Amino acid sequence: MQHTSLKEGSNMKILKLITALLALSAVSAHAGGVGGGNANSNWTIYGWQNWSYESVDNDERKTQRINNNAANIGFSASLDTGASLGNEDVKVNFQCEQFTFHNRFNGASDFCNRNSKLSLSGTFGEVMFGQWLLPYNEMVAQWVDPFYDAGADSHTSIMGNIGYSGANFYNGSGFGQNDSFNRRQEEIVQYFSPNYNGLSFRLATTNHHRGAEGAANGGSDVDVTSSTGESNLDPRIWSMGAAYEQSLASGDSVWIAVTHERHDEWSAVDNECSDSDDRGYRIAGRYIHNIQNSGFIRLSAMWERLEYDLSDCNVLSDFGDTGSYEIERDAWMLSGVVNFGNGFDVRASYMNADELEIDSDILNGDFDNSDADAFNLGVFYTLPAGTEFRATYSEVNNSQNSNYDVGINGTGVATGDDVSIWAVGIVQWF
Repeated sequence: MQHTSLKEGSNMKILKLITALLALSAVSAHAGGVGGGNANSNWTIYGWQNWSYESVDNDERKTQRINNNAANIGFSASLDTGASLGNEDVKVNFQCEQFTFHNRFNGASDFCNRNSKLSLSGTFGEVMFGQWLLPYNEMVAQWVDPFYDAGADSHTSIMGNIGYSGANFYNGSGFGQNDSFNRRQEEIVQYFSPNYNGLSFRLATTNHHRGAEGAANGGSDVDVTSSTGESNLDPRIWSMGAAYEQSLASGDSVWIAVTHERHDEWSAVDNECSDSDDRGYRIAGRYIHNIQNSGFIRLSAMWERLEYDLSDCNVLSDFGDTGSYEIERDAWMLSGVVNFGNGFDVRASYMNADELEIDSDILNGDFDNSDADAFNLGVFYTLPAGTEFRATYSEVNNSQNSNYDVGINGTGVATGDDVSIWAVGIVQWF
């Protein structure tokens, strides 16, 4: 009897093992659905770190800080759908990218808070929805900004804002209404064209999202009170750009781009207006000349015009009173890189913003002393593995009535004050 019990116990163990293997087999067969992953997808884990130790003087106080300058980690995957178009496979692509705020615990902490998408791509280009940098800024930033558009020395200190928008760069971790034209925007649909012999273009638009408190109220309609009564606002952004790059017979290369962005009823939410229509225009160019020892000289330039048309506003106190306003501002930028081919390079950029031109109920013509300029200089040394050591100096000089700050990771500079930063840092791709 004891022998029989042992045998039955062994049979039960074998039966449980077979059951477990069958269950595992069922899960494996279901891979690719909700119950598992897909063995045919190719996953990539990537990262970029750009740390700096900075000494900051913004006229109000002198301090030191450590910044990780848009440092991030991301996960991406691509998978053939099994369909084809124009003799090219159609792929589905996923990307989830987020900041690594080691020194900013209260920063944008949501997962996938940087460029993140689900898209389809093929011979037609790529169509995505999710959160991404808009074409107006991204299609020129990497070409004209030698400092990676990632920290205090970013071109966004002057370009893309008028010094009164609350922030020089907007990163969407909620459906914000910031007036800046340097944007990573959520709730967008975006199209990337194929490259047609050096020519490419992009088009993006946000989802309609009504009201000043849409994010806080789950996207519900919110009445916005203006000086003429109550009005339902439907803010939306359109952003687009086209670029062309050509290699020359000499081995040098040229690149030009034109971008445009429109904010429909966007500023009206922040400023409690009955209506608003804001527009940005950029023309940019770059020339690269190759020199000895695999070095190069890179020269870039950009011009920008921003226009804000606001009707019946309640809170535009920066410009003297409430009411209706038309605001216009021109700015330009020059930048350069000299790479000596031995690991060392020198980088510099200069930006200048004209005084605001204002047409309103009480103020017409130039808004006196609202101009500013900014300057950045850096020396970089790159090791064979791509590790960069850098020393940089950045400054922003405000006139009496202007309020520009450094590009990203601002210092809270007061209107009319200047700011300067000395920094040393390390840059590394992973």
